[in-house]
Amino acid sequence: MLVGLLHGLRVSEMLAIRGCDICDGKLSVRRLKKSRATLHALRFDSDPLFDESPLLKLAQANPDATLFRWSRQYMDIVLKRYAALAGIHPSKAHYHVLKHSICVLLWQETHDLNAIQDHVGHRSSSSTLVYLRADAAQKAQTAIAGMSFGGAL
Repeated sequence: MLVGLLHGLRVSEMLAIRGCDICDGKLSVRRLKKSRATLHALRFDSDPLFDESPLLKLAQANPDATLFRWSRQYMDIVLKRYAALAGIHPSKAHYHVLKHSICVLLWQETHDLNAIQDHVGHRSSSSTLVYLRADAAQKAQTAIAGMSFGGAL
């Protein structure tokens, strides 16, 4: 799931990654739905939960094979199970939420629509904006909840 989150992948894009797609610490992503292919650096982290370095060894051992030999259905079951344990609402417990999440996280860090668009391979900025709507709606709800009208109503 980390690979899907960090690289903004659809489940089918993640399941299609082959060993030969990883070279020199970078992941070449073949996007679907007419999106542009992207090249991303893998994340190397001292925290094993956020470290993609095991992909290097896996890729070297399986250059012509897919690295993740699971089905879309299995990924859905796993994600729903962990989402429930984390207290995530069932309506948000699907793989595509990972792509939305990285878009929102990148927006919060950079405020650069073009950077997000390039990262997830969108051809049109309007596609990327769809992914940021949830963040805008949440901010509006938070702002309204925190408003004080001082008895003005």
